[in-house]
Amino acid sequence: MQGDRAATRDGGPLFKVRYVQVVLLFFLMTIAFSIRMTLSVAIVAMTHNGTSSNPDVPTYEWKNTNIILSSFFWSYAITQFFAGHMAQVYGPKWLLATAMLANALASIAIPSFVNYFGANGVITCRIFQGLFQGFMLPLTHNMLGRWAPSHENSWINATVYTGCSVGGIIAMLFTGYLSASPLGWPSAFYFFGTLGLIWCLFWTCLSADSPATHKTITTEERKYIEISLGQENDHMMEEKSIPWKAIFTSVPYWAIIIAAVGESWGSTLLGTELPTYLSSVVGLDIEESSWYSAAPTIGSIIFGLLFGPLADYVIKNQYASRVNARRIFHGIGCFVPALMMVCLSYVEDKYAIVTLLITAVSATAALNCGHWVNLIDISPRYSGILAGIANGAGQFVAILAPLLVHFIVNDEANRALWRTIFILAAFIYASTATFFIAFASAERQWWDNQRRQVKNQKEGANTNGYYNQSFERDNC
Repeated sequence: MQGDRAATRDGGPLFKVRYVQVVLLFFLMTIAFSIRMTLSVAIVAMTHNGTSSNPDVPTYEWKNTNIILSSFFWSYAITQFFAGHMAQVYGPKWLLATAMLANALASIAIPSFVNYFGANGVITCRIFQGLFQGFMLPLTHNMLGRWAPSHENSWINATVYTGCSVGGIIAMLFTGYLSASPLGWPSAFYFFGTLGLIWCLFWTCLSADSPATHKTITTEERKYIEISLGQENDHMMEEKSIPWKAIFTSVPYWAIIIAAVGESWGSTLLGTELPTYLSSVVGLDIEESSWYSAAPTIGSIIFGLLFGPLADYVIKNQYASRVNARRIFHGIGCFVPALMMVCLSYVEDKYAIVTLLITAVSATAALNCGHWVNLIDISPRYSGILAGIANGAGQFVAILAPLLVHFIVNDEANRALWRTIFILAAFIYASTATFFIAFASAERQWWDNQRRQVKNQKEGANTNGYYNQSFERDNC
């Protein structure tokens, strides 16, 4: 064992296959989130005359725009719960390819469905997109649980999920620009759908379910990854039984579920309602609204790429334990946005508003080094399943965010009504973060590997919920 560790301590050759997987997953998140966010900006052009320089681009008199925006999350929440289990049984590669293909085709179909079926056509396509995007986060976490060595998992997770922010900014800028152009809002759906089809080609050629199944990975890099994750003799695809009882009675996992609820509520609210708020309350046109919505996301990208290496550096140099690092970064990702949202509800100057938004959204990038990477800390083997359930629970609750806006904000230009929404979001951010900080753990749970649990019991090891400390040190 020690010989293997010494031989693979550099992770193999300079060109590392695991980094190819990171790049592919980054673009998965980028394109998927662009497809998700396009409607949030395009719906302004779809319901307001004169936003396009081409008078032939159709517009519609819809009064249920918040219902339309929320329809994506109706199915998105449901599929999260079993997507991770499917990846555990069948592998994530082809499931991810199918999920992106379905999203891309649905995006391309939206203009035609609107033409024939109106608002119901949009809702149908969005439900279909949500159904298949529900697979993406659990499957991505399943991939990371197989490919990300333990001492690199903070920056790898942060890099991959920074794709969500990149996708958001691309969607806002390109959708705003295309909607105002002679091509009109339909071109935005065609553009991002085509990007999804291109990604599918690269993914099918370059990805693999795990290091053990990749055709060109070196033996050194494969051993390096598997030993780091304690999987060198643990073939993840062989054992189908899932320790459901142990998972659902794990307090550290419930801390992650609660954290996911708070994160999902805040991100859904900002993602779906921010363009409407900037247009109706602040008084920006669609191009200005796109730029103001995109500016905070630029901050999120920058800080997302900084937080990951910083978290790994802090842990590696023992400035903070792994669990305290997760608590600190999660706290930054929730308490700062909570404070900014309270301030946002009272500020009227548009430059002050964009400053608050930049600060809030930039800080949320720290969550990638908080509860999301913590899933792999406690269970690299079942991280896809855990991510699906946690994010599914979060998204199921987050469905209420656009619906709540629909019922409370009956006058979109009324700042006081929006204030109620922002203060509620701040409370949810802060309370869920407090729960996570109180009950989080960063030790790999005993139920993550049932065979090792049995071995530890025979040797008289401590199996009261965690691996023995020597094993934990090897994997930190």
